[in-house]
Amino acid sequence: MHRWVCRLLMVLLSLWEGLGAAPAPRMKPSDPRADFDAVINLAKTLLSDTKHLFTHFKSRFPAEGEHKMDTLPVLSMNAVELASIQVPGGLVRLSTDLQSYQKHLDWLRKAGPVLRPLEPELGAVHNRLERLLRRLEHLMSRLSLTRSSDTLTSLPSHGTHWSVVQAGHAIFHSFHLYLDWAARALVLIRNKL
Repeated sequence: MHRWVCRLLMVLLSLWEGLGAAPAPRMKPSDPRADFDAVINLAKTLLSDTKHLFTHFKSRFPAEGEHKMDTLPVLSMNAVELASIQVPGGLVRLSTDLQSYQKHLDWLRKAGPVLRPLEPELGAVHNRLERLLRRLEHLMSRLSLTRSSDTLTSLPSHGTHWSVVQAGHAIFHSFHLYLDWAARALVLIRNKL
């Protein structure tokens, strides 16, 4: 019996050594559609977070009427344009526009004590936007697309409490609409791969 156990151990040990010499499995390159799925999910989550933040902002700082900022990206709601969006142009536009929104959110965060009560939510939206931009940049580099070198417009000084509140309404409303459009555009672009 002792001899049988020794032979079994020798066989198992030789198998163990043979496993170490086996070639490592080759990693196949990941599918860019999986990267798109991650970007789409981040965009949808950011849309939900932004919607929640905008609702909270409106309840805390009610303001009637439509508020606008000339420095925000212009969104075309044309269904034909959305359906005809192409991979390179669509991703470059998304990246450029999201960078503009990031700059606007940075501007809001620096507005001083006006928005301090919303800082945790605003910070979370800002961080998620940064993650989305990093993922989008990674995806663009995988697809060999170059980022646009457009210079972003400068934003006005913060001004009064009321001007910051008006700007906040304009930024959050525009960003919410833009993210809804962006999530749809990303799905259409993904389906074109």
